[in-house]
Amino acid sequence: MRHLPVLADHTPAQPLDEAPPERPDWIGPRGERTEWLELHLTYTCPERCLFCSEEHRMRRYKPYPVTWGRTATVIREHARRGVRRVHLTGGEPTIHPRFVDTLKLAKKLGMRTSVGTIGTMLARRDFAERALPFLDEALFSLHGPSPEVHDAMAGREGSFAQVTTALRLSREVAPRFHPYVNIVMTRKNVAQLPETVTLAASLGAELVVISNLTPEGLGLDAYEELAVPLDRLAEVLPRLPALAGDVPLRFFGVPMCLLGPQRMLSNDLHWDPRVTVEWADAGPDKVRFADHYNWDPGRKRIHVEECEPCAMKGVCMGVFDRYAELYSTDALKPETKAEVSP
Repeated sequence: MRHLPVLADHTPAQPLDEAPPERPDWIGPRGERTEWLELHLTYTCPERCLFCSEEHRMRRYKPYPVTWGRTATVIREHARRGVRRVHLTGGEPTIHPRFVDTLKLAKKLGMRTSVGTIGTMLARRDFAERALPFLDEALFSLHGPSPEVHDAMAGREGSFAQVTTALRLSREVAPRFHPYVNIVMTRKNVAQLPETVTLAASLGAELVVISNLTPEGLGLDAYEELAVPLDRLAEVLPRLPALAGDVPLRFFGVPMCLLGPQRMLSNDLHWDPRVTVEWADAGPDKVRFADHYNWDPGRKRIHVEECEPCAMKGVCMGVFDRYAELYSTDALKPETKAEVSP
């Protein structure tokens, strides 16, 4: 990909000391205000991940590139109302022609910057040297301990080499940068999770997120083929933190009771409210940029019969709805107040 020159920010300045009129959707059910903006910057990606939650949306919205003007307007608007963190996602956000400019604008407005990536552009030293000074953290997708496992999951030969190069290069180019790793669990890689966690730690990851397959996009299409049984999760997951050494782990989309003594590593307890800004349909052949406010980490998870007596029900989001439709949830073990007491 040809690198475009860094262009000046010609977006009209908006004084940040003049907050916009307050809107009801900015306020959560408990009166909280989100300070986290998740911006979908692209609707295209060079990978073909078997489980991609965004594949359908990418097909729908690929004809509508997210322009620099729209990007700058969204970031400025949310900065004016008090948002202090922006996470860029996609597709693959690093391939956006104004990715570095987006980071620069966010930093100029006092925001912490992060990106979800499989390392597409950050594996290139020249690009990394331009971007990393303005990027605080990145969540790199690493789905196996070897090219055979990861590339099969990502759907592209060379993906493993790319993301591991990006991880190594990021620490070399920007020692103060914070690299994190996301591992999506499916039946294709669950047996290799211990080796993948060990590799992520050896590559310098400061946090490893282990994400249960979400029934969205291709993850929904192939859910029966890819979803890991709950009893298998209960067997494998509690053993993983010991393999990460000093690197903290977080478990996304996993009922807390399956984590046993590691339940406090559930991402349900470490999740922040956010606003997601992305394309949405506005009629036949029409789209609009829409705000979606998320006040809990539920994301298609529900409480089933086994959850009713559990002492953790107030903080655990339960099991994915599609899993409960297809399979038994007998592996869920409700916890008593005595079991969860310090």
